[in-house]
Amino acid sequence: MKRHLVAGFVVLVYVALGVAGASLRGGVDPAIAGAGATPKTSSATNSPATGDVCPPGTGKHAVTVRGEIVDYYCYIEKGLTGPQHKECGLKCVSGDVCMGILTDQGDLYMLSIDHIRAMAPLTFQGVPDPFKKCMGMVSEHVEIRGSLMERKGQRILEVAAVRKV
Repeated sequence: MKRHLVAGFVVLVYVALGVAGASLRGGVDPAIAGAGATPKTSSATNSPATGDVCPPGTGKHAVTVRGEIVDYYCYIEKGLTGPQHKECGLKCVSGDVCMGILTDQGDLYMLSIDHIRAMAPLTFQGVPDPFKKCMGMVSEHVEIRGSLMERKGQRILEVAAVRKV
């Protein structure tokens, strides 16, 4: 019990420092931090982002996207997708090659484990990890809900939930 309290406290401090750090670094890109009158949308569905649950100032916003999970390397280098690439994609991802989701509109997002989960794994012991579930779904058409971040053209989607569609 004491260990869980300490882990919870560490996560709380980590999040607080992360938000403060964003402010110290000059904040985040206003286009994705919610500045302006344009509502945040998912480029994959062109609809309002579902449930803006991301903390203000983090540069994240909640989205739901649909598309194919791809192994990043083979997609970037060779454009490989689809069921004919599943076996290779699963090998690449199991060997720690990054995953991405190629949306139905052709947008590519790198997939990431929830950062808090990565920094305090004991806090999530026994809780299913949707990012790891994605690793077995390479070349499948899915819907992913998560937190989108962007900086200098790089787009990362922290996976909160995934389901096959």
